[in-house]
Amino acid sequence: MGKFLMSDWPFLIQTYRKENGLKQDALAYLLSVDQTTISRWERGKDTPSLAIQKRLRDLFLTKEDSALVAATRMVRSAFGRATITIPGTKIIELSDSYAERFQASRNDMKGALIRHFVGDDFYERYMVPVGDIGIYSGEIARVDYVAPVTFDDGSSGYSQSSVVPVFSSGAVYTVSQSQFISEQIFQSRPPVRIYRFDELID
Repeated sequence: MGKFLMSDWPFLIQTYRKENGLKQDALAYLLSVDQTTISRWERGKDTPSLAIQKRLRDLFLTKEDSALVAATRMVRSAFGRATITIPGTKIIELSDSYAERFQASRNDMKGALIRHFVGDDFYERYMVPVGDIGIYSGEIARVDYVAPVTFDDGSSGYSQSSVVPVFSSGAVYTVSQSQFISEQIFQSRPPVRIYRFDELID
């Protein structure tokens, strides 16, 4: 893997972001940090942690690789719950955290339909509409949605998910990342937020 000097990070991060048409908040989302952190890195006010440096190197070094390879690396190294699915929501890659959420192994979940794990009601209510609004046709850049969830112990809570399309070799995949949120955040967010491509590019 390439070696980068501390002084290289501001240039590398800004160049990667602009070459890939990402706003600071979109890159922040990919790295599970906030937009202010990206801004500080780009201005040389702070340096990414070693764990983030590894994730950034993986992103920088995928120029010759397909978008799917880059997405797979991102999902495998995700701190939170993340998946890659194909239309019909068949799981082709997932993070360890996602497998842990359902007390299953990554290998057991790969190739399975996501509805088998989230349940028919959640799938029909929250996941089917994401496919229906154009994410697989290239019209939509990202969809965020919030939803109530029930845990294995019967308790309940709230989740926020973001879904983005990945176009690779004529196929369309979706990458989804989720996190648990408080009731206050759940109440303050619209149930669904749709981003068009021009909203995520500077």
